[in-house]
Amino acid sequence: MKRFARAAVMATAAWVISVPAYGQQGVAPAVPEKKDEKRVLEVGRWYPTLEGGLNLTQSSYSDNWKGGEKGSVSWTAFLNGSAERQVSPGLNWLNTMKLLYGQTRQQELGTDGERHWGSSEKSADQVDLEAMFRLTKGWAVDPYLSLRWESFFQDVTDPFGRELWFNPMTFKESAGIARKFVDHEDHQFLARLGLTVRQNHRRFFVAPAGDETTSQSSWDSGAELVLDYMRAFNADLTYTSRLSVYQPFNWSKSDVFDALGADSLAAAGLDTDIADYTTTADIDWQNTVSAKITSVIAVQLYVELLYDRYDNSIVPVVDNNGSLENAEIVDAAVRKKGQFKETLGIGITYRFK
Repeated sequence: MKRFARAAVMATAAWVISVPAYGQQGVAPAVPEKKDEKRVLEVGRWYPTLEGGLNLTQSSYSDNWKGGEKGSVSWTAFLNGSAERQVSPGLNWLNTMKLLYGQTRQQELGTDGERHWGSSEKSADQVDLEAMFRLTKGWAVDPYLSLRWESFFQDVTDPFGRELWFNPMTFKESAGIARKFVDHEDHQFLARLGLTVRQNHRRFFVAPAGDETTSQSSWDSGAELVLDYMRAFNADLTYTSRLSVYQPFNWSKSDVFDALGADSLAAAGLDTDIADYTTTADIDWQNTVSAKITSVIAVQLYVELLYDRYDNSIVPVVDNNGSLENAEIVDAAVRKKGQFKETLGIGITYRFK
């Protein structure tokens, strides 16, 4: 009896193991996908990516529309790209680019009761270029060196409506250690920590009228942590994120605030401890979710959280009497609270191959 029971159990186990997938005979088990395999870059070959798009939103109302709404036209164009190359088995070179610009135009109700279109106003603007060299020796961490340039296409902060192109400009040079925790085709996570030197260059108009400009420059140094994350859930849904935390150790123009003293700063309507703001940590967290509806139409959600207590590109200017000349501009450079930006658009998106 025991022999019969043992044979029955073994026969049952053998039958269970030999049943094809989904319980259908003649169907071979599914072969697991190789998405989780680590990327292998061919030495000397470029791996470029380039994606561009245009999002557009439009609405308009007739002159006799009584709902109170205003028509608007909003457009945003973007171009994101990268070019990666394994220069040698021990050296990786990665270039990234992020360009963004958009405008909004809104209907206005005139004194005659008729609607007319106002002037266009900037609604989105970003220029971000970076090159990073990373030693890939198979160590626990990879030494790296990066060069980064950040700016805006159009500076519209002038109170008299004048514009400056590519202003202000920020240059960053960083060196430290990095580690790629995840390196797959559809899933990547790179963390790096290094020492950074940052130069700020900003132009201003000299007088309320005219095009003559002057420039100011400053620099600071500190430590920076950057976390880059990408996840492609499928061919149509992608999430990318970058978290940057920069802690300045010093600022080249902090002595100007120190020389003014508490009384002069208070008289100018500024906080007496404003010099400490220039060495407060800057936090920038950018998140993008892109979902394709068709091969060329996609929905894109962009969310950015930014904390920058003082804009270090703004340099205080002291006149011959020891008074602060640009107190209003300095006060506008103070941002005690975090900033939030969110854009949601649907439009044409194309990935160049």
